[in-house]
Amino acid sequence: MLFLSVAILSACSTSKSVVEGDFRKSDLSKAEVAASIPNYENTLRGVSGKGRALVSEPGNSDRVTIDFEADRTLSLLTIQNRIGIEGGQMLVEADSILIYDRLDKTAQKVSIYDGRITSLNELASINILDLLNFKVEAEQVGAILESNNSIQLRLKNGAQVYVDPENRTVQRVEQPIKGRAPYSRIIYEGYGVLEGFTLPRKITIFSSDGDSRVVFLIRSLEVNPSKLNLEIDLPDNIKIQRI
Repeated sequence: MLFLSVAILSACSTSKSVVEGDFRKSDLSKAEVAASIPNYENTLRGVSGKGRALVSEPGNSDRVTIDFEADRTLSLLTIQNRIGIEGGQMLVEADSILIYDRLDKTAQKVSIYDGRITSLNELASINILDLLNFKVEAEQVGAILESNNSIQLRLKNGAQVYVDPENRTVQRVEQPIKGRAPYSRIIYEGYGVLEGFTLPRKITIFSSDGDSRVVFLIRSLEVNPSKLNLEIDLPDNIKIQRI
């Protein structure tokens, strides 16, 4: 088991910025480009680590520390405030989030599309493994365009995925305004290699309406840990409210 510090990760390569405009039709094969994007679905079975989230939303900004664990079906976020007090946990399933507020002694289960329950819903709307390793299948791609420093994949569902032309890591994901995704944009930066996995250190997630965002900075990371705890230990006197 290996933990990787920010200092090590920050020394690794970072993804180039995406240049707007100047995209031209590409002759690249959809199958070749899709196959070249890192896809660890069969080899990255779980992760655990610690990160810092910078939250910006209308009328509010905050900074919290997050311990996270995830496998292919569940991800658990444990949140601490600036003075180290554990305030709650968020258990993310395929289509819902169980939010336990330890201070207020409440538990709520909400849809992943209900992004206004907490300021961290943007981060919790996607399984951590899927967030770290965004995957694209060839049959999803409708067209490919290129600029000097990015490959743009236009997906059939209206989304756009920007890929680094050299190492084929994902730079950015844009969802259509009328789409069903619980977010509108994801920006990936600071890629590094850990035990053969090329993963981002900095992820910025925008809400579905674009009014708020969470910048997630990964401080330590362990891949395929031998043990994960993906349960919220709710006290017997707290009932789950379904919203």
